[in-house]
Amino acid sequence: MHLYETTRQRAENLEIAMQNRAVIEQAKGILMAQRRCDAAEAFNILAAASQRANRKLREIAAAIVTGVAERPQ
Repeated sequence: MHLYETTRQRAENLEIAMQNRAVIEQAKGILMAQRRCDAAEAFNILAAASQRANRKLREIAAAIVTGVAERPQ
């Protein structure tokens, strides 16, 4: 039973990590397009914003993606 629970928990954690990574990659893409920078610079921008706001990087990334998705066409 312990092995099953451990495996299930790892699978859940991997799913969450993949979702977070996808949002971060989307935010990097948005920054790359808006600021005409490379992936490393976009990540550095996200990391700096995260530190300045004292928020998790995935939260900053999600806010960027949501902000773009909610803009009127």
